[in-house]
Amino acid sequence: MNGKVDSLLTWLKKSDKFYIAPNISICESPESGRGIILNHGSIKKNDTIVSVPSSKQLNFHTILYHISKFNKELNIPGITINRKQIDYEKNVIDVGNKGSIDPRYELYSQLSKKFLLSLSSFQLISFYILVENHLLPKWTHNEIHSDWKPFFDVWPSMEELRSIPAIWYCDPSSQYHSLMKYLPAASQNHMTRIGGLVRGDWNIISEIVLKWNDICNSFYGIEKSEKITSDELFSLFLHIYFVINSRCLYAEVPLKVEDPMNNFTLVPYVDFLNHICEVDLHCYPQLNIQLKSEGEKSIGIGQFSIRCGEHSYENINEELFLNYGAHSNDFLLNEYGFVVDENKWNYLDISSDVIELVNDDKKEVKTFLSRHGYWGDYTINENDISYRILVALNYFVTRDERRVRRFIEGYISEDYFKPKISPVLKNLLASLTVKYTKILDQLIEEQNNGEDKLCLQNIITIYKGYIKILTQHLKDVES
Repeated sequence: MNGKVDSLLTWLKKSDKFYIAPNISICESPESGRGIILNHGSIKKNDTIVSVPSSKQLNFHTILYHISKFNKELNIPGITINRKQIDYEKNVIDVGNKGSIDPRYELYSQLSKKFLLSLSSFQLISFYILVENHLLPKWTHNEIHSDWKPFFDVWPSMEELRSIPAIWYCDPSSQYHSLMKYLPAASQNHMTRIGGLVRGDWNIISEIVLKWNDICNSFYGIEKSEKITSDELFSLFLHIYFVINSRCLYAEVPLKVEDPMNNFTLVPYVDFLNHICEVDLHCYPQLNIQLKSEGEKSIGIGQFSIRCGEHSYENINEELFLNYGAHSNDFLLNEYGFVVDENKWNYLDISSDVIELVNDDKKEVKTFLSRHGYWGDYTINENDISYRILVALNYFVTRDERRVRRFIEGYISEDYFKPKISPVLKNLLASLTVKYTKILDQLIEEQNNGEDKLCLQNIITIYKGYIKILTQHLKDVES
């Protein structure tokens, strides 16, 4: 990996706008993978740790810019290339002893402005990376490589991303399908939501990818045994999708500003920073928006920097951290493929358990709660049992519509209902503790039997967090 990081830095330093603090370096550990550490001196509040120019970031704008190098009809003012900057003569290269052109001139010229602008950020970026990183070298017998290769080369392998549940869900050949049944409700919901997005995006771009692959396989004389099959293409796309998902950073993209899900950029070196749960303490991002006055020579959306927060780094080998957001372990596992042992943002989604408890034969409870907007979405976190659970139990136990309605409106406090619902709440918490402890025991047994320790340990950590929350609330109810 050191050689690849060196190549990445060499590539980045080709821009005079790139900056990296002289006292940081990359480290690797079995626990957290790659990270950034302090190797001498100190880093204090507001010091710049790393700053990456627009031209070295992958996002909707920079990709359109690079596609326009090969598509002279693509003209988006302020985003695509200035026609005076490039000669569109097609350079001939020697590929397999046969004079040929860079296939991107032919292929990218087929992409209309309307089609490209209709794509989401995920669709365009994953499509572009699939072509540039995997198909271009294959088609040209490794004679042509993407300008972005130094960035691609430091990304995690599929093996390193194996603990992300949506990969198990989407990949029919995954060896971890059996673990999906152990995922709690919150993780199941995240997994199926992300899986739906993956399949939807693949449906949008797969037609053109498969078509191009067939054309180029034939034109460049790719042997049948070396051809990338449609299943292999999907696996490559799946890998790319979760590289993007686990490494993208929020940044406003003017062409996609109306949809928050499209506002992100991939920033080399910055993506080595690992997550910490503490908010507003460690490193923080800063985006200097590209100014129109800088002219068409400017590429992308702006300079992306990481600065030091309130926490000063003064100990040699101390790791620098970036808070990814106030996220539970269920969220972290599904978006990034890791969990945190002590995570104050954990919560339990116990909607199915509460619904099973309160849903009577006459549907009376469901009717009342639905009418007032309190049916479902029942959660517990470290500090609170959600108000929605209290409303559901208050009505289930008392069937007192008037008083429960006044409780919803804020005229009656929790103290009125607390003695009435405490026995039911206590039983619910106790039964959930037994349920999750049983699952935890099964997971530990599977881990001892040699199943993948990383994948299982992540799920084990989630259940330990759940049990900790339930135990605390049981003590509160019993006191």
